[in-house]
Amino acid sequence: MRRKILSAAISAALLHTCFQSANAAEEALKPLAKPGENYVSLQVDGCGDKCAEFEIYIFDTGRLTFRSNNSQTSTKGVLHKSGMRSVYGRVAKYLQDTGSLTEPGDCTDRKSDAPVAVVRSSQDSQMQKATWSSGCSNQLGKARSLVKVFVNQTGMWRDINHDTRYWEKYWETWEEKK
Repeated sequence: MRRKILSAAISAALLHTCFQSANAAEEALKPLAKPGENYVSLQVDGCGDKCAEFEIYIFDTGRLTFRSNNSQTSTKGVLHKSGMRSVYGRVAKYLQDTGSLTEPGDCTDRKSDAPVAVVRSSQDSQMQKATWSSGCSNQLGKARSLVKVFVNQTGMWRDINHDTRYWEKYWETWEEKK
């Protein structure tokens, strides 16, 4: 009898773990924006467990959504903020003024396992997207600038890495470089 109870308990625990993993995977795959919403976004991807992978969406309504996509970020899961309407305006203007939404030229010397910065802008159901690789010498500067602008303007640096020494070298904004 004890053996059957123990076997049932183990089976139930495994089943619960499987459903939790499936729910977490579904949550990670959910889009952070709905069709028709106006937003700008940044997704840092492609470095596995060597650096933080995350997404930041800033909506014209002032809502912000942050999602951690690996274990290297300080904050795990999805985080929401409000009051970011002016940040949306500044970042959207930066993306347009700097040509960041225009796909870069070909990468001739791509390093493997280098993170990429994917920027998107959705305005009146029109989507623009560009991918900038930190592994390409001709794209590295723009990729870093895009990450700096999104992270610094939104104040999400603590949610990505809360060691201030890590961010000191990145603590500049595009406005100071005009």
